[in-house]
Amino acid sequence: MAQLATIPGNAMGIQNRSSLKNQFYLPLKRWLLLNFRLDDTYFRKQPDRIWLNTQLYPRLAKLEQGRILFVGCAYYTWESLKLFNRGVDLVTVDIDENNVIWGGKKHLVASILDIDNFVAPASFDIVLLNGVFGHGVDTREMQEQTYKALHNILKPDGMLLVGWNNDLIPDPTELQICKELFYKSEYEGLPQRTSFQNSTHVMDFLRAKKV
Repeated sequence: MAQLATIPGNAMGIQNRSSLKNQFYLPLKRWLLLNFRLDDTYFRKQPDRIWLNTQLYPRLAKLEQGRILFVGCAYYTWESLKLFNRGVDLVTVDIDENNVIWGGKKHLVASILDIDNFVAPASFDIVLLNGVFGHGVDTREMQEQTYKALHNILKPDGMLLVGWNNDLIPDPTELQICKELFYKSEYEGLPQRTSFQNSTHVMDFLRAKKV
């Protein structure tokens, strides 16, 4: 069952209580890991990560309101969370409870396959699903279930970013369920699909159909 991390604020209708662990221990541990043990240089140099930080996130930073679900948390995604406007209700989610340390102030420990069991329907404007298909959500059946769950929690015309690798899985946007629930669309001047030289990564923008 999904667990909401004990953090200040109210996410997904669940009240959270602050704790010494989240106020002091996790920030200290995160700082120590980033400064003395973990090095994100490799990831920051990847073309898809550069595109996120220089093209997509600056556009999202202009949003002054709305709700965004950021799927998948790691030490190399932590700095990216700081790029979002504070007026946006940013919720992070990861299936691994050890990654709470890399999540935002509102964080869920849950599988994306059944996220709609723990999040209110039509409650998100944007879902960022990068590096999940092909990295745990690998089979067609798992991807179909994910599409259904995300469509349930997105508002009509809500935006879904799908980042995937063409050397790991077939094109997930060609799945029939994807075509039934979403339509392809550009986003704020960015093309519907972006690929990268010397990289197998692909970024696709989709929007939730009204069904």
